[in-house]
Formats: sequence, structure tokens, C-alpha cells
Amino acid sequence: MTRHADEANLRVYIHKRWVRLLFGREFPLQDLLVVWDALFADGLSLSLVDYIFIAMLLYIRDASLLSKQKNFNKRIPMLWFLSHRKEWEELFVNNNYLATIRQKGINGQLRSSRFRSICWKLFLCVLPQDKSQWINRIKELRAWYSSIKERHITNPRKVAGQQDLMINNPLSQDEGSLWNKFFQDKELRSMIEQDVKRTFPEMQFFQQENVRKILTDVLFCYARENEQLLYKQGMHELLAPIVFILHCDHQAFLHASESAQPSEEMKTLLNPDYLEHDAYAMFSQLMETAEPWFSTFEHDGQKGKETLMTPIPFARPQDLGPTIAIVTKVNQIQDHLLKKHDIELYMHLNRLEIAPQIYGL
Repeated sequence: MTRHADEANLRVYIHKRWVRLLFGREFPLQDLLVVWDALFADGLSLSLVDYIFIAMLLYIRDASLLSKQKNFNKRIPMLWFLSHRKEWEELFVNNNYLATIRQKGINGQLRSSRFRSICWKLFLCVLPQDKSQWINRIKELRAWYSSIKERHITNPRKVAGQQDLMINNPLSQDEGSLWNKFFQDKELRSMIEQDVKRTFPEMQFFQQENVRKILTDVLFCYARENEQLLYKQGMHELLAPIVFILHCDHQAFLHASESAQPSEEMKTLLNPDYLEHDAYAMFSQLMETAEPWFSTFEHDGQKGKETLMTPIPFARPQDLGPTIAIVTKVNQIQDHLLKKHDIELYMHLNRLEIAPQIYGL
């Protein structure tokens, strides 16, 4: 790599937010969904991120690929398609079904599945392994989101006559004022909407106002339920593929329902009226793992200036200052996994002083 790639070319290419967005900007959406099939199927810890990260570095290390960066996405191999016949039984009606669908996800065999969203719900532990509990569990989660949305998305005009006007008026700064909360919420929603409008601009689906409202409402409710984290830029790129696969499965279900009577289980799980509810449940579970990657709080409970200012002999820039989880993760990937699998590339990046934060965040 040292012979073929100069510093400028490498710096131009590796600037993407690979880890935090789960490679969301590196692939066309349909290819990204296959990557996420494998990520989720491998386990909720998302440990496969580390190896995809290394695989991408190894993939681009060849000089011929570095010189053809614009064609990178087009070189993703074509994946085979699943048969649609008896797909439900093929996926879910056997004693070892969870292991089966995990393997299909890892192998990229869920690409044409009409039940991909159900597989993702299982991978993310939104649905329990026991199929007899699926309907009750999904109803509980939908009721949970309805209560969250009712609590956080309020219109102070609707309760104007039920509140003390000395507190509940548009000029009030009282913490208990619904108007005060309304204006705070408006600022947060505006920030979310700015990102939502930039979501997959090449896809007409994400330009629809109703889709944008779903994305905004889910992200807003998540932020209000997680006040310490709130909303961080990039979260919309984790939510969008979830909304998209739910929509695709719902459309396939509606089409199939025109010619056959679906089971009650399928009608409940694939009810389009609850796309937003299911998206919130799936996104919340994904954030159980991804949340530290968006947090700006110091990692491992470092406290005080003395800790931060302790000199480290021969330290690299990425070793100094507060350590947050995402920085720790990308450093470990480069310093351990990359070093193990490609010492030449590892040494080359170190010589150029290219810290993993440059391309991994």
C-alpha cells in the first residue's frame, strides 16, 4: 500500500462515519440493509461492526481500488434472492428457526424477504423467541409508544381552559408551563427536522411528508425519553432503514392479502397502522447498544482536571484528552484488529498519523 497510495488519496477516501452510523453512508440503501441483516443477526452487541470495519479497510488497500474510489459502491457483489414460496414457514415454522434466520441474515439471504422486519425484531430482541408471545408483546410495545407520544407531543391550546393562566400562557417561563415546554420542544423538533430532510435524498420515499413526520416524531420521543442523551446528529440515519424495511414488508403484506387470507399473527405483526410504533421499539433496542457511540460523556468515569491533564509519554493525539466510548472503540479496532490482520496498513496509517477518528466517526 505504501508503494501505491499517497497520503492525499488516502485522506480523501477515509473520512466516513463508519462506526457511529453503522456504515450508513458507505453503501446504497438496498446494500446497506444486507449489511444490517448480518450485523443484527450476529447479535445485539454489534460486535460484527469491528470486522466489517477491518474488511472495508482491507478492501480499499489495493491501489487499483484506491484509484477508482467513485466505483466503490458499484463493486458490492450481487447477492442471490430468496424464493417467496412458503417463506413464512421456511423462516419461522421449525424448532430451530432463530438460528436459521440468523444464518440467513449473516449470509445476506434476507435481501428479498417479505418478513425482514420480523427477523430484525427478533435479532434486536423486540420480539421474544417464543412465538406464542409475539402478539401480546407487540401489542404491549405499541401501547407503550402510544403513551410516550401522548405524554411528550402536546398542544397547549387544547388544554388552555384546564390550566392556571398565570402559569400556562405563551409568555410564561415557569417549568410547569405547557407553553414553556412547547417552545423548548419546538427548538428540538426543528433540529431533528433539519437532519430528517437530508435523509437519503436520492430516494423519493424519504421525501414524503408523512414519512418525514414519522421519523421526526420517533426521534423526538426518543430524545424526550432519554434526556441525558437527547437527539444527536446521525440518529436519523439509524432510524431510516428501520422505517423503510417496515414499509416494504407492509406493502408486500397488503399485496399478498389481496389474493389470500393471512393468519391473525401476520395481520397483527404486519399491520401498517403501527409502522411508527414498531419503528420506535426497534430503534430503542438498537440504541441500547449504539447509545454510547453518540454520547459525549467521558468514558470509564474519568473525573477531574488532574485525570485529563496527566501527561502520557510519546502519546498520540488520539490518546490524549477525554476518552468517550466511540473513540475507545475505533482506537481498539485500529490498534488491535487492524494490526492483527494487516500490519503493513496499520504501520502506514501510523506513519501518516491518521487516527481512526478521521475516518471511523
